[in-house]
Amino acid sequence: MSVKLNLKKDELIAIAEEMGLTVPDRAKVVDLRALIESSDVYKNDIEFVRNLIDNILEEKRERLDGFEKEKLEKLEREKRECELELEKIRLAQFEKQLEIANATRDLANTSQATEIGEPGSLNDNLENLIKSVKTLTIPVPVRSESFNLFFHSLEKAFQNKSVPNELKAEILLNILGEKVNNLLAYVSQEDLCDYEKIKQLVLKEFEPTPQECLSNFKKAQRLPSETYVQFASRLCASFDYYCQLRKVTDFRSLCDLIVSDKIFETLDRELMTHIAVKQGESFFKPQQLGRECDVYLS
Repeated sequence: MSVKLNLKKDELIAIAEEMGLTVPDRAKVVDLRALIESSDVYKNDIEFVRNLIDNILEEKRERLDGFEKEKLEKLEREKRECELELEKIRLAQFEKQLEIANATRDLANTSQATEIGEPGSLNDNLENLIKSVKTLTIPVPVRSESFNLFFHSLEKAFQNKSVPNELKAEILLNILGEKVNNLLAYVSQEDLCDYEKIKQLVLKEFEPTPQECLSNFKKAQRLPSETYVQFASRLCASFDYYCQLRKVTDFRSLCDLIVSDKIFETLDRELMTHIAVKQGESFFKPQQLGRECDVYLS
């Protein structure tokens, strides 16, 4: 009794190699089936072939189980690290709330001093503005995927304190401190005064891949110290950033992205890696993604 070879390309290659057959370059699934079925081993010892298939499929299942276990452990580690960092951020914000009243008062006093032309008052005003903005902003992130939340928080602080555009770059550099020392070596003096250029430089250096960003969004959970409104704001900022990385700007492209992400989730590890490399920072629309998968499996 013959054995049906309704297997994937990588499985057929493994079986052919175990049977001692030479696999042609760029062989398709149909070619691999024909190669195995035309062999003497397949024709004369079908029981051996059946056992060989069972063994190869079992080994693959064990590898996948090991991969899934490792993946779950990694997700748990990342979740704990993320929770720890967010807890630190919450604690830092709570501690800094005690400074807000003093910072506001100092800023008001400095503004009065500026109006009467007191020496050094402009520098004092900037220093107090930096201190005030820093108080309202989450700490500089340790994890790269948190930088979008950092800038989201910083720009809210700018808006809250009515910070002039010409001071934003200097305040940002003061807050980042040593974090950007290496980056600034490649920035012109003119660009040092441009907040948007400094921001994009930092995001480019530390931004996660789109797939990492999506993964972080999906595994996000509300922290015990976080209200649901705060959790919702964090999720919105995270998803907005993912759409920005994928260059999604309208409803149609958002629908395409959601469908493509769903298809991507169903792929096996080998095909998933192939597609991820090919699409890079952008993404394949559903029909294009389907064609890429079919071509790879043919």
